[in-house]
Amino acid sequence: MSKVTILLNDLAQEVDSGSTLQGIIEKFDLPELGCVFSINNSVVPKSEWGKTVLSDGDSISLFQAIAGG
Repeated sequence: MSKVTILLNDLAQEVDSGSTLQGIIEKFDLPELGCVFSINNSVVPKSEWGKTVLSDGDSISLFQAIAGG
């Protein structure tokens, strides 16, 4: 299977071509609860994670909600 290179929080990662955002979250054991993911600075709704196929050069950022007071 061919590979593509993505940036995951600014770190280059090689993943299988055709990988979805949900697949990447699972592969790298990323937290899901209270998290927002963006690809190329566009937020991806959780309902789209399993349908969003990554392309070579995509930049994925993870943001965690932090409660404070």
